[in-house]
Amino acid sequence: MKVETLSFQEILSHTPDVFEAVVVAGHRARQINSRRVAERVDFEEEYLEEDYQIITPIDEDAYVEEEKSTVLAMDDFLNDRLNWRYFDPDSEETSEESE
Repeated sequence: MKVETLSFQEILSHTPDVFEAVVVAGHRARQINSRRVAERVDFEEEYLEEDYQIITPIDEDAYVEEEKSTVLAMDDFLNDRLNWRYFDPDSEETSEESE
């Protein structure tokens, strides 16, 4: 799980704006994190009563190291697996950008 340095030329070969790449990859990383959190939630054991505080011991043997979400997001970006679009609040239409 090594985070490697990326050249600007490699990023700019996919989009003319490096800030656009950062925003797109950032949104993708948040999607990955949200999916991971949703997978860990056990809805059957969730208590609706706010009076109870349930403390479960942490099982250190159950820890599984996963690929960093930012690494996965940049990998998706650099391998053209992402589509994104711009939202124009004046026209209420979106224009699609991807390659």
